[in-house]
Amino acid sequence: MSSADITLPPLEHTLAFSGTYVRTPSLGELSISSSKGLILVDERTGAIAAITDLADESPTADAARAHLERLPAARVTTLGTAQFMMPGFVDGHAHAPQYAFHGTGLDLPLLDWLERYTFPTESKFKDVEYAKRIYASAVARHLRHGTTTCSYFGTIHREATEELVRQVRLAGQRAHVGKVSMDRNSPANYIEPSAKVAAQEAVLFVDNVLASRKREEPGHSKRPALVTPAVIPRFAPSCTPELMQELGQLSRRGDGTGTKLPVHTHLSENASECAWVAEMHPEASCYADVYKQCGLLHDKAYFAHCCHCNKTERDMLHQHGAGVVHCAASNFLVGGALCNVRRWLEEGVTVGLGTDVSGGWSASMLDAIRQTVITSNLVSRTPDEDDPGRKWKPLTWQEALYLATQGGANVLGLGDVAGGLEVGRQFDALVVDVAPNCGGSFCVFEEDDVVTSLEKFLFTGDDRHIGSVYVAGQRVAGASHALYREASFGAAGMAEEDAVIKNAKVIRQRDPVDLTSSPAKAKVAKISA
Repeated sequence: MSSADITLPPLEHTLAFSGTYVRTPSLGELSISSSKGLILVDERTGAIAAITDLADESPTADAARAHLERLPAARVTTLGTAQFMMPGFVDGHAHAPQYAFHGTGLDLPLLDWLERYTFPTESKFKDVEYAKRIYASAVARHLRHGTTTCSYFGTIHREATEELVRQVRLAGQRAHVGKVSMDRNSPANYIEPSAKVAAQEAVLFVDNVLASRKREEPGHSKRPALVTPAVIPRFAPSCTPELMQELGQLSRRGDGTGTKLPVHTHLSENASECAWVAEMHPEASCYADVYKQCGLLHDKAYFAHCCHCNKTERDMLHQHGAGVVHCAASNFLVGGALCNVRRWLEEGVTVGLGTDVSGGWSASMLDAIRQTVITSNLVSRTPDEDDPGRKWKPLTWQEALYLATQGGANVLGLGDVAGGLEVGRQFDALVVDVAPNCGGSFCVFEEDDVVTSLEKFLFTGDDRHIGSVYVAGQRVAGASHALYREASFGAAGMAEEDAVIKNAKVIRQRDPVDLTSSPAKAKVAKISA
């Protein structure tokens, strides 16, 4: 291939990001550029047009270098020596309305927690103004934590869930959003009147989201949708078979392009829940079979938790191409179980990670990564009832990072759109700042290379280290971004914070950490678990 064979966008539509980047090309593998890494983005589509390392000699590097030299300075973002780019996080399971009470009630088992916290709070979302206030804050918080793509549950209220869609689009996040359906075993003030009405509302929600894309997503014709409507039966105990069958038909009807709609629900989270499902559905061979019989198990379906799935259920998910969203924090708490992610992976099932706000206490995927590694270590030391004598290899942090990025995108059916820094994918990315004066939570020393800094960020970092969040090439959040600041501080507090940020920038310019000068830093580092 010669440089003449490489197609780059016109200069007036090119955005350039220059500096060290971290890629997660496969499970457990990292690929890290030198400080001369370069990513070129087509502003019209939001897609990566080229990714290369200018320290290399290659046709792509030659073409990208020539393109960069002709770009106006305003179109080039140059990272500091204490910064690096990485893929944005993908949160495969979050309850947007539960952000209103996240961090509370976590000492209760699942079914009690639903009755005392979840259903009373979610019933308030019939008030669209209340929903707007909570949803704006929830979306801003997820973005601020570096979640560029999120799969959200709404509530049973169609209008409020459509407001969630608007807030996601206004914020510039990528998301699957679904109106929750439930017509049995629910409180009198938080239940849909019949399977027919619930199904009609679900259809109307999907149609409204698809129809509103043209007016609410700028440049919609040239780039993938920001918001995809999802079909969400809350879980089998709260949906009659009649309703689930209607929802199965809706998911298979699709989005009008021949593509099925995503199905997002819970599966085998809690032992009491599993026993309840078995009692209600004696005709089904297992919990997953309930969804299968209703047409809800297919290659666009993904299931949160899956802690208690037996071999029959695991084979069923694999055969239908369904995915699993591992929610380690909530599994510990309201779920009360461990999920063996290594087994799911070895059996060929696609796995991603989820925060499960508010069964999980944190909206940060960094916490999801940490809890995933902890869970895997516990699983490796716990006797396996299905396979006595088997010792499971714990997940590495590199593998957990993959699951939090590309793995999650694969689960959501967005593997060719998001999750990684690759040509043709959307530029959904983070700029991580490890400078000593960024006000962060850990220290980087002269001898620390990019790999060490990344590992420190994953295990001890927080949102203060996320300097910028990009979705489709557009900066939508970060340490000083107005969206997050106004949601967090209010307009009155932003002027004061501006002064703090200005001073911090001055200090940072005087006292940088140069990751690229570390003797341990290789030009390109590849690490396999």
